[in-house]
Amino acid sequence: MAGPLRAAILLAALALAATPLPRPEASSPLRSEARLRNAVQLPAESFDYVSWDPVLKQTPNRGWRRWGTTKLVETTQLVLRGYRDAHPDAPRVLIGDLSRRQGGWFGARYGGLGHASHRTGLDVDVYYPRRDRRERAARRPDQVDRALAQDLVDRFVEAGAIKVYVGPRVRLSGRRGVVTPLVYHDDHLHVRLSPRRVNEPVAG
Repeated sequence: MAGPLRAAILLAALALAATPLPRPEASSPLRSEARLRNAVQLPAESFDYVSWDPVLKQTPNRGWRRWGTTKLVETTQLVLRGYRDAHPDAPRVLIGDLSRRQGGWFGARYGGLGHASHRTGLDVDVYYPRRDRRERAARRPDQVDRALAQDLVDRFVEAGAIKVYVGPRVRLSGRRGVVTPLVYHDDHLHVRLSPRRVNEPVAG
């Protein structure tokens, strides 16, 4: 890996761990200590996606790991509906962790590596489609269907994501300052939405 790219990835990792989460607006149900109110649970599966448990390595994901704001849940569903319409023969997309029902810390004590974020119902992990069409998380970058993965990145950016972290070895790209390579993301992209108007319905 080239020196500048390695440095950029390490800086992004440090920024994710050290930068405070976005401060919610005054009317937001999210408290400054990074909690979640009025949570909405993402259904375990639909025609467009199936949830994936990153700790147990199976579908569906456990219910307590699938809570988010109205904005996050509806945006995710709308993006995946559009993706399905564009790729009717593609396998369903795997959706990983959102937040715990009350929000707050979602670290390693909850299984696996844990999350530095996923505290306020504004983050969701979306697993890259596989070339072999299996509804399983990719184990290696060469298993990823890069064309379909790039389309997912583009759709979440278009839907208003303020940050999309992607794996440095998957070679995806996007809007500068939004799409960022980050270690431990070679099997999924991490989408973060703005903390504004989190409980208003999302126009489809």
